[in-house]
Amino acid sequence: MVLLIEKIAKHCYFKLENRQHSITRPQPEQLSSSSLLAFKSHVSKSIDQLTSDLKARSETLSLTWFGRCLALLPLINKAFAKLVADMDYPMSKWEVGLTEGYLSYTLSLLDLLNSISSCLSHLGQARMSLAHGLNLLENSPSLARKHLKGIQFQPGGFSTNCGKDLSKARVFSDKENMVHEAVKEMRSIGFWVCGVMLSGLYGDEKTYMELRKIAGGFDSSLVATLDFKISEQFMEKTSIFSEIKEVNDAVADLVASDKVRYDVVTELQTKLRLLENLSDNISMEVDNLFANVMAQRSKLIDGFRLQRQQ
Repeated sequence: MVLLIEKIAKHCYFKLENRQHSITRPQPEQLSSSSLLAFKSHVSKSIDQLTSDLKARSETLSLTWFGRCLALLPLINKAFAKLVADMDYPMSKWEVGLTEGYLSYTLSLLDLLNSISSCLSHLGQARMSLAHGLNLLENSPSLARKHLKGIQFQPGGFSTNCGKDLSKARVFSDKENMVHEAVKEMRSIGFWVCGVMLSGLYGDEKTYMELRKIAGGFDSSLVATLDFKISEQFMEKTSIFSEIKEVNDAVADLVASDKVRYDVVTELQTKLRLLENLSDNISMEVDNLFANVMAQRSKLIDGFRLQRQQ
């Protein structure tokens, strides 16, 4: 009788233990959902900091501030890589629709990064022309004035269809849906960052507004608050970056006088060096980001090809 009671007790204990494990063990869909929340939480912290650092809407945008905005893109790429790793859903397991959506977005991003690189190259040439003019000012003022012109903005525009509409993509599993939502967020942030950068370098709000329209707005994105603040500034025609405006203002002061004002020359040289450092750093970040996006695309394409061969 004692042995029978012990067996019954052990049996009940094991059933209770197994039941507790089944209750407390996270289900796959719970893991997917929590991973997506962690992804959004990590990215939103950086966005919140950028929002608090943004100057009042009456002031022009700062290229210094935007350099920190650009850092959102590699940050969100790393967060996305962690997301798919935590969910145990690597690119090699993705369905065709999800793969196409990611490739479409990253191709658009590469096009936009190329446009930014072109703008930065144009900015560098204008900056070098101004620096050359300042060097000529001592011995040949008349020749120098041919180079002492404010930075001119190249015509806006970009050559990309900005990818497929991800809101219409077909998704099936919970994991696929979570990754799909993350890719949509990446696309919104990527388009927002590139739109602000290009409009600031083009000197008008058209590119930003066009990308905003293509993305279907950013009201449901993590950048919604930033988008609201930026939109106010662009509506007031203050899309030019402050560092470029300050250089142009100094040039205007210099050429307005018949005499060489060496205080203005020194000021302009300082502003040109600052602009050079900022644009060079941003150009390096853009090149690194371009290379990283290309590497991820190649990895996904190689895995997709291997999957189809099996």
